[in-house]
Amino acid sequence: MEFEKLIKKVNRHFNCDITENSRSREIVMARAAFYWIARHTTKSSLAKIGDSVGRDHASVLYSLKNFNDWLRFDEFFKADFESFKRIVLNGYRKNEMSAESLLYKYNSMLIENDILKKEIKELKRA
Repeated sequence: MEFEKLIKKVNRHFNCDITENSRSREIVMARAAFYWIARHTTKSSLAKIGDSVGRDHASVLYSLKNFNDWLRFDEFFKADFESFKRIVLNGYRKNEMSAESLLYKYNSMLIENDILKKEIKELKRA
């Protein structure tokens, strides 16, 4: 999912601007929700996730470390985040493999397995 789209969804849902340079509680927690969703729906680095909202990787890491505590101790934020997460993840479509590509992948793994077994046998002989 593109960061711009996700940022717009977060801003709309939490009624704030997470790219704003602010430390207000509402923005910090909304930004943390963005980090969590971005971390779990993309393969992007923490630096790229942070750059998209004007923060560095350390800010993302710190926020993610505290995120579970915020969910545990703030019931309103937890409910708000869970509803947001459902909205976003329902729209998130994973790349599904076709039957042909799954069969190809399976056969490739079988061949690779046989090659590795032969290499192990050769190493045991040496």
